[in-house]
Amino acid sequence: MNNFRIPTSVRRLCAALLVSGSFAASQISAQAEELTVYSAMAKEHFAELIAAFQEREPDLKINQLLDSNGPIIARLLAEKENPRADIILGASVPGLVMLEEKGMLMPYAPDGLDQIKERFYDRKSEVPHWVGTDAWASAVCFNTIEGVNHNVEEPTSWKDLIKPEYKGMITMPNPNSSATGLLAIVGWMKIFGEDEAWTYMDGLHENIAQYVHSGSKPCRMAAAGEAVIGIAYPAPGVKAINDGAPLSVVIPEEGVGSEVEGVAIIAGAGQPEAAKRLADFAVSQEGNQIHNKYYALVAREGVSTPVPNYPEGEEKALVDMDFYWVAANRDRILAEWQKRYGAKDEPK
Repeated sequence: MNNFRIPTSVRRLCAALLVSGSFAASQISAQAEELTVYSAMAKEHFAELIAAFQEREPDLKINQLLDSNGPIIARLLAEKENPRADIILGASVPGLVMLEEKGMLMPYAPDGLDQIKERFYDRKSEVPHWVGTDAWASAVCFNTIEGVNHNVEEPTSWKDLIKPEYKGMITMPNPNSSATGLLAIVGWMKIFGEDEAWTYMDGLHENIAQYVHSGSKPCRMAAAGEAVIGIAYPAPGVKAINDGAPLSVVIPEEGVGSEVEGVAIIAGAGQPEAAKRLADFAVSQEGNQIHNKYYALVAREGVSTPVPNYPEGEEKALVDMDFYWVAANRDRILAEWQKRYGAKDEPK
């Protein structure tokens, strides 16, 4: 047998290639463990959900961008040709529909989709482009102490809010910034009809002190006594009540528009597999139990823990919403709204 020895130079080259290959593999591995999440969820809700997810995925680095729904959707549209996000979490369904119709969402059926209520996912496609996590409705937050101080009674209806005694006492979200603001508007259009809804908003505008750029801020302002009334949704008002604020949360008697908040994977995502795992968790039993801490209405069947001080009658008061109509008419409605009422916007 011949004793063949590999030259030292060749051995060094092989060793270098092995080190280089190992480094490249480690780089690919590191890249595979990074996920970029855009979210319009409330900060506390998002933080709790992601913390629970990371208990399952401790090696996954998560980059996050949180903002109101309008800026998040606008950013995604601006990044269409070069997506930076892998997944969007907690966006309003009309915004997700807009992205879907522009081909910006990757179809994906998360694990446990068969446990999700029908109104909570995209049923126009064989494989859904988006799946809901929770839902909320418009509501009115009323500071009971400030009501006494200003000698005004708690409103019970939308029409009450255009009474002259509430002049300068009301805040609501700008719908160009907040899905909650848009939710209120399209809810009024469903309840009153579009023409009457604009007439209603003309009257409401007379009583508005300011339009703010956050969906939860009107209730937080009412809780702090910075406003008597805030038009928002129940969750921030309920949290304020549970924290001791002198607040009541009213479901107006005419009915309320509803919004679904959902999760979707961005088409062209750099980390689609990690995005799928987060989507799976967001619609899971554990994920929905977390959502249920913040919203009484969640997507998964059988998850329904009562939220202390949550207003009664929300689900019965919901009016049917056509999210595809909202998406198709969104730009027209927002442009008209801004033209009529934008002079009272909160400075950005």
